[in-house]
Amino acid sequence: MADGPEIVIEPMQLADLPQVRRIEKASFSVPWPRDSYRREIMDNQRAWYFVARRPDVEPPPQPPPRRFPFNLWPRAPVPGNDIVAFGGMWLMIDESHITTIAVDPEYRRRGFAEALIIEMAKLSRLRGATRITLEVRMSNRGAQNLYRKYGFVDHGVRPRYYSDDREDALIMWSEPIHGPDFHARLTRNERDLSERLNWAARL
Repeated sequence: MADGPEIVIEPMQLADLPQVRRIEKASFSVPWPRDSYRREIMDNQRAWYFVARRPDVEPPPQPPPRRFPFNLWPRAPVPGNDIVAFGGMWLMIDESHITTIAVDPEYRRRGFAEALIIEMAKLSRLRGATRITLEVRMSNRGAQNLYRKYGFVDHGVRPRYYSDDREDALIMWSEPIHGPDFHARLTRNERDLSERLNWAARL
């Protein structure tokens, strides 16, 4: 294992959005509307969004500010490749709802999505949520198995939930996240994953 972290998980910033959209387009057939993440970051007090960033890659350079106070020709942020995954959730009173997780295709099957789940679960516990829920495609067995590893169970179906092909979504709920069973599972899985992935969380 390297001395430093392979990835750093930290809050999503507006400057990250070009990379987030790049990964989203590579992961989902119907990405969210272009301004969705901007609104989530800026306006939704319940939203928590994160990126997994490679600290060994320099972030993309940003152009210097314009000399004039007005901006007739807005500069687009420069895309980069230091972000390898992202995820997000809503915290609503005592419930945490995972809204999205995506990994750059080049970096899949390395545990990055699982590290995001661990950190979102830990933050959910810290912020007072009692359970976590999410929706996942009925055909996405890999994601379902990962969630079951953390104690999520099937809790119903949302018919024709996905707009691209009208596929049903499986609703999954965790067990009580402050209970001893969830705590033991989270601790064990975090320890096991840390044996092959070194990450740091700055949340």
